[in-house]
Amino acid sequence: MGNPFLLQACLRLPELQMPDSLEIGSSYSFEKEGHRLYQINVPMDLRKSDWTFLARIVVVEYTIGHGKTRGFFIPVKIFSEEECSVISQTFVSDSEVSKVLENKEEK
Repeated sequence: MGNPFLLQACLRLPELQMPDSLEIGSSYSFEKEGHRLYQINVPMDLRKSDWTFLARIVVVEYTIGHGKTRGFFIPVKIFSEEECSVISQTFVSDSEVSKVLENKEEK
């Protein structure tokens, strides 16, 4: 029996949990289903549930238990509309990565 933890490289939130506006240096709470591991004070992307990028954040605290992960993050850079568009367009999805790796194994 192993630990069912997911290592997270970004924080992706549904619209209902997304703050109305973000302010650099302010603290915001989040809650995710499942047991997730986040690096503390390491910059990562904040994304909407549709994978649109919004900001660079740091997770400053989180707790795991009862099938949920709850924590707090602080924005350190809020992307402009143009930056959001460019960064979102360059995103490489898990399916794209899997396809490349599958092709590599076939060679």
